[in-house]
Amino acid sequence: MTDKRYEIPKTPWDLIAKQRMVISRLWDRDYSLDPPVVSLDWPWQPTVEGEPKRMVEDADFDVQVQLERVRHDIERLECSGEVGIPLANVPSFDMIHFGTGPLSTAFGSQIILREGMQPAFEPAFHTADEARRLRKPDLFRDGILPDILKRIEYYNDATQGNVILTPCDTAGPWSIATSIWHYEDMLEAILTDPDAVHHVVSLVADCMIEWYTIQEAYIGRWGRTHTSFSWPYQSRGTIVADDCMVSVSPAIWEEFFLPYNNRISREYGSLTHYHCCMGYDTYFESLIKTDGFIGFDPTKEYNDMDKIEAALVKAKGIWIQPLSPDDINLINRLRGRIGMHFAVRGDDRQDAIDRTRAFLALLDGTR
Repeated sequence: MTDKRYEIPKTPWDLIAKQRMVISRLWDRDYSLDPPVVSLDWPWQPTVEGEPKRMVEDADFDVQVQLERVRHDIERLECSGEVGIPLANVPSFDMIHFGTGPLSTAFGSQIILREGMQPAFEPAFHTADEARRLRKPDLFRDGILPDILKRIEYYNDATQGNVILTPCDTAGPWSIATSIWHYEDMLEAILTDPDAVHHVVSLVADCMIEWYTIQEAYIGRWGRTHTSFSWPYQSRGTIVADDCMVSVSPAIWEEFFLPYNNRISREYGSLTHYHCCMGYDTYFESLIKTDGFIGFDPTKEYNDMDKIEAALVKAKGIWIQPLSPDDINLINRLRGRIGMHFAVRGDDRQDAIDRTRAFLALLDGTR
């Protein structure tokens, strides 16, 4: 809680409502681009730099950083009237600065804070014997989770429920599990003690669901999306971030990863967004087997475009990676076959508006 009073910008809830109607159609697999889901941006220089370590340690500084971001997001969203469609920019607080593995601290891992870097997590143990003894923690009391719940209450009090807030990043079952059990030891145990591996990942998947539920109950203005970020707004399902997949074969992934991603997907009605950094096109055909699969976010720079297209067309899915006006030939090839959303960047506010208008005219002219 805080006695300090902050200057809270007025969130344009009418624009948020219109925006969500447009974006919800995309998640419901309306790929008509009528209207398209578009965000815009231009360079800006915050007066307060968002240093993650200080944001974790200093609640007041955290709020100041995030309010500045929210003001910029509101300015971008309010360009909707000049552009002519509801834009997809979402003004919100997030807890990305707590890193991808705070849930692991409830199981005994330690958070490591370094200046200028996102938090890291030192796993709790090495051996399969320790893994088999692992039990469900108290998600209200263990690790840094009580501190996160206190921070949510601080946000609620600071903003008086006038700013959207998303839960902290919970990545995916394997990302959390390898923050509890040392990465290389857990991978080795796939071959030497698979039951211990399944025990840990199953326990983590259940706790992920419970931890999301707890946070969402605490949040004063929850964004109604089971993800750790607000853009693009996801009206259904959830995200699994899975950088561990590239350490195993697709067959091993389907045996040891997929069942727990399916559990997460079934809990939230679909898996709208798979994330993995860099290249992971070897796994596309496995990913689309996920119960309720909707989309993933590979970049063209690190993944084979033919494989991206083939997997998404086969699954009738959404490419979560935003495309730009420079991709117009690719957009025209894919339109109506997969879901897409777009990002336009200008040199300043007016240039961003002008470029977005030109892009919309180009989309309309190539129907």
